[in-house]
Amino acid sequence: MVLRMPLLQIWVRVQLFLMNNIPLIIMAAGASSRMKASDYSTNLSEDQVSQSNSRAKGFIKINEKNETLIYHIIKNSIAAGIQHFYVILSEDSIEFQNYLKKIEKKLSVKIRFAFQDYYGNSKPMGTADAIYQAMNQFPVLKSSRFIVCNSDNIYSVKAIKTLKLELTYNSMIAYNSKCLDFSEEKISSFSILDIKNKFLYKIIEKPTINHIRNITEEKFVSMNIFSFFGDQVYGYLSNCEVNQDRGEKEIATAIQNMINDRNESIKVFKICEHVPDLTYKNDIELINNFLK
Repeated sequence: MVLRMPLLQIWVRVQLFLMNNIPLIIMAAGASSRMKASDYSTNLSEDQVSQSNSRAKGFIKINEKNETLIYHIIKNSIAAGIQHFYVILSEDSIEFQNYLKKIEKKLSVKIRFAFQDYYGNSKPMGTADAIYQAMNQFPVLKSSRFIVCNSDNIYSVKAIKTLKLELTYNSMIAYNSKCLDFSEEKISSFSILDIKNKFLYKIIEKPTINHIRNITEEKFVSMNIFSFFGDQVYGYLSNCEVNQDRGEKEIATAIQNMINDRNESIKVFKICEHVPDLTYKNDIELINNFLK
């Protein structure tokens, strides 16, 4: 006699499989131009200054253990139940690749490399282009769900797990600006979010300080951590227009195009917590203190 598994049990197993096998894409191919151009305090070591002038931000060693930002992202992701990673790198990243291979072995995870072509320019074409190129290099991502984030922020286990558990919608984390504890100048380098009924209504990339000050209610900020269904986001990444001011294809533009077509396409989870961010050299000291 052939025993058949009930449909509900099959559905539950499929959902658990999808939830437990979602990969994380980490964008680490940026030129780090603001980091390299920034001044620094006397509290940084010569080695930290040298790394900040030559390495991708996710590869800069921090704290007393000399661990990198990307190490902390991967460690927190493992704690959230992630085991598979795609790291987007520049072509000239051999040292970074060798380091990640050691991390892969040390932490018993799977790390694949995607490479963002600069198209002959001195800097990459932006975050939307980075994810688009990774999806082309690994076509499985076009038909699967994945989380994507920056390599220069330390995201909490809570934030990563929150996105991992959302199985129905594309989603993102919205950070309360008061809890981030950043200056208005720094907030203006991110994206401000307009949220309606738990869904993203509008995303404003790099708002002016006046725009920020004119928001009277709570301000919510994107720190570039999202969960996407590949088949839903790929076309918007492919057709993303270039921002004329910055010459980049930005994930904020692709997302705005998506929600313009379908209002409730990006579910938003509000979180109140600080996110260590590495933009300038002096941020290294702040992250060192955070991790003590």
